[in-house]
Amino acid sequence: MDEFSTVEVVLVDNEDLVRRGFRQALGEAPDIIVIADTRVGEVALRTVELRRPQVVLVDAECEFIQKLARPARASAPGITPGIIVLTSIGLDSHLFGSLKAGASGFLLKSASQEELTSAVRAVARGAAFICPTMTRRLIDRFEILPPPQERSHAAALAALSGRERQVLCGIALGRSNQEIALDLHVSPATVKSHVSRILAKLELPNRMHAALMAQRSGLVQSPRPPGPPGRPAPAVRRAW
Repeated sequence: MDEFSTVEVVLVDNEDLVRRGFRQALGEAPDIIVIADTRVGEVALRTVELRRPQVVLVDAECEFIQKLARPARASAPGITPGIIVLTSIGLDSHLFGSLKAGASGFLLKSASQEELTSAVRAVARGAAFICPTMTRRLIDRFEILPPPQERSHAAALAALSGRERQVLCGIALGRSNQEIALDLHVSPATVKSHVSRILAKLELPNRMHAALMAQRSGLVQSPRPPGPPGRPAPAVRRAW
């Protein structure tokens, strides 16, 4: 992990069996611990505020996701939890609505244990994760940027420093903070600070939106992250 030796998770779902199943699946990962689980509602919001997990797994209710993301950004922007949305139906409306609301990950409740743990680890290190069955739809339809923005992409990107543009390119290519730090010969903490400034300047809720803006603006040409030298890029899973 880039930032944490152990990832703390809160589960939020109205179905007891769903929470129990995810708790059991995550409990087998040595680097992930479920510190609380609860139903959707005010109790869940208070639990997240008090426990401050790195990741929240939450049922696909966009209004609740907005409430979950907004107070955390306002009161403690440096510790905003990564939000992974769980849904039993892989609909575009759920995917785009969740990402607009501030989520960094999207998983079907039928996801494998490997997909579940990969999503938690990716979101905990500041990346994002979309379940494989929905990834192609996301790449084909870059429609999740929030409405603003009367400024063009070019004008928005012009507000970034040269270093921030380099970091944004790394985000758009699917690199983690650690990988970007190695590329730029700086510390992961420095990259994390750059990411925070980039999101603030571009008025975007998370790095997924930043990656898509960079791709739509032409700052980077390919939405596919490069694989290790001599090996093809993975075609099944994508973690931005």
